[in-house]
Amino acid sequence: MRTATSWRALSLVSALAAGCSDDGAGQTATQATSPGPLTSTSLPGTLSDGTSTGTSDSTSTSTSQGSTSEDTSTTTGAPTTGNPSGPKFNVGGSDLGGGETDGCSFTPDAMLTGTVYAPNLQLPISGALVYVTSDPVEPPTDGAYCAECVKLACDTPSAFTAPDGTFSLPVISGPNQKLVVQKGQFLRVVDLEIAPGATALPADQTNLPGQWNPDAGMWIPRIAVYDTDPDKVKNVLAKFGLGQVAGDGSLVGGTQNFTLISDDSPVFLEDLTEMNKYHIIFVPCATTKFWPGAPTVPDSRRENVKAYVAGGGKWYATDHSNEYIEQPFPDYQEFHAPAMPDIQPAYDSNGTVVDPELLAWLQALPPALKDIGGGNPTLNQLPGILTRLNYSGIDLISPVIVQDMEGKDVNVGHHTWVEGPCASCSNPQMVRPMAITGQYGCGRMMYSTFENSSDNHPGLNPQELVLLYMILEIGVCFEKPPPPPPPG
Repeated sequence: MRTATSWRALSLVSALAAGCSDDGAGQTATQATSPGPLTSTSLPGTLSDGTSTGTSDSTSTSTSQGSTSEDTSTTTGAPTTGNPSGPKFNVGGSDLGGGETDGCSFTPDAMLTGTVYAPNLQLPISGALVYVTSDPVEPPTDGAYCAECVKLACDTPSAFTAPDGTFSLPVISGPNQKLVVQKGQFLRVVDLEIAPGATALPADQTNLPGQWNPDAGMWIPRIAVYDTDPDKVKNVLAKFGLGQVAGDGSLVGGTQNFTLISDDSPVFLEDLTEMNKYHIIFVPCATTKFWPGAPTVPDSRRENVKAYVAGGGKWYATDHSNEYIEQPFPDYQEFHAPAMPDIQPAYDSNGTVVDPELLAWLQALPPALKDIGGGNPTLNQLPGILTRLNYSGIDLISPVIVQDMEGKDVNVGHHTWVEGPCASCSNPQMVRPMAITGQYGCGRMMYSTFENSSDNHPGLNPQELVLLYMILEIGVCFEKPPPPPPPG
């Protein structure tokens, strides 16, 4: 019986310009079992082997064929209280809270409780790993890398946060200990002297960091973002806590803890060495609209994208930039009207959140985060979610079968997080994937048919929250060495 799962720690200029309207709106550790009395909120339930099988019919549609895999053992299993709907990029532990410990045990005399927040100290983080150790903590690699999980010792107390970000962790009291909080390449290490009994930790000791500062025990992903307008992903990252935010919800220039890339030239994507300096690269909707030859992706640029992702990079594109998903990874999806750079007119969609962990997290958010006002959509109708300004449609996502290191077939095709109808497509009633993630070698790519931050506004609207959740999920490690990319 397994007693631990591991972590370690995403030429048609006139037609192009018509898209992206600005109209309104590693893990470095293992989850180990312990005989201590962990509470039921310490870890969501998982499958018995801690991995996702991807065989559920509960959230599949006729368009979401990527959920038919028989084995997704090369991706880490998602904590889930229901059946998984496809490959998951989160990790859960089996047998937590008692049972076999491979002859290893400890007797806790203290309990640490708290909530893991985003760097902004407002947004709770689900599925974050929290543990206590006196050993050195391995930081994430600085740049794109293959994030394979590394196990903690079996007597290391550890837990995952619940959907509302809370955790309860039985530990042994004493000095010279370290509290470690990690989600993907977000890592915080805090020196602690733990007193016997119960201790409620303050949020400034348990939140994810907002800067890369190893001397202070803080690491974040290296992120490159095309500086676009509209679809200002830079504002979303700032509101997450990676920069200062002005009163209208926009990034205060110069305060960002990520790299802004000018969208007037694709030269950045023609330098693989430069690309590999980053864990995550964002190519938002408006990025490519003035690039020569768009929406064609030159062969050299396409191969750079594939090599970056295969080596462990996380690649994100959104609606209008769909050629930067379609051309590097053509077997993963079929776009509606693929000869066009986007769909006109833009459409809103009454979508549905179909990933159970994303849904649980959205449901657990406090009321002030579910309804930010200002005419923005709310989260008061979950699992329903209104997505605004969709400029693309997906007809199909397909299984992509590769063989893992044991010779087993594995589906690395897209997982659907949100789906909904496309009012501007030829079949407006057809339910289609709208937010998807796939695996390619050691890396992952993500795509949404909708923009994320087209106008400046305070707070995080629903589709911005979906973006942030997906970013965190595609950053987590692989429990087993991932299979090579599919041929072609």
